[in-house]
Amino acid sequence: MAVQALAPRNSLPSRKSRMKVTVESVNGDPVLLRVEGRVSQRDVEVDDPFVDTVGEDAYSRRMVVDLSEVASLDSSGVNWLLVSQKRSSEHGGKLVLHSLSPIANNVLKVLNLHAVFQIAGSEAEAIQKLGGEA
Repeated sequence: MAVQALAPRNSLPSRKSRMKVTVESVNGDPVLLRVEGRVSQRDVEVDDPFVDTVGEDAYSRRMVVDLSEVASLDSSGVNWLLVSQKRSSEHGGKLVLHSLSPIANNVLKVLNLHAVFQIAGSEAEAIQKLGGEA
């Protein structure tokens, strides 16, 4: 009878990946972005993921952010979103979140932040909230 060894726990792939911010479209206005994985400032290797991804003028632009693939959202991730919202307001830009994953939706709901962020159910609705076209 052959015995199979189980892999040590720390060698198993993580179910939740690190936070990843990708650009879906920067051609035109608004900028379409996707945030995936574990949304936490502790997992980010750059000071500001939006500036790193979009450029120095990120907060003066209109950004539509897809949160459908967010696996977890901790307090530092919420803080990053709040700071991003504030910076957008201060620099004349706008930030609309859309397609929140159940985890992201629950966290923002529990913290009563649905009143702070502009949130849409879909990308099309988010663009409509901005009054523009992609």
